[in-house]
Amino acid sequence: MATTTDPALATAFSALHRELGALYSLIARSFGLTTQQIELLCQLDGHTPTFGELATLLGCDKTNVTGMVDRLERRGFLTRQADPADRRVTRAALTPHGIALRAEIRAVLEQELTDRLPTADRAELLALVTAAAAALAETR
Repeated sequence: MATTTDPALATAFSALHRELGALYSLIARSFGLTTQQIELLCQLDGHTPTFGELATLLGCDKTNVTGMVDRLERRGFLTRQADPADRRVTRAALTPHGIALRAEIRAVLEQELTDRLPTADRAELLALVTAAAAALAETR
């Protein structure tokens, strides 16, 4: 069965993507980082992905991840760890300094979203955004 497309949906998500990108960029600059670097740090919440897994999550090439990890490692935010099951595989893990930075970034993002988004219908907005993210992730 063919589904009718909705151009307004694509336009709305494009605008949301653009505005979130601008917000992430603003926050990243305030910490002296790039948008992709803060996205990488946020992906390390409670787990230690391989560089390949990080590349998939960030939508970039594995060589880009290596460069980002190098720069973040030099600044003391993360470390490389050998995979215990396969020593040829390298995983990225937050250092205590990186955990603290990630928490700061997350707090600033939460505050910015709280300040910028209307409080009316926030529960509905949260439910819709969560459902949209889950639906998009399922079909990836």
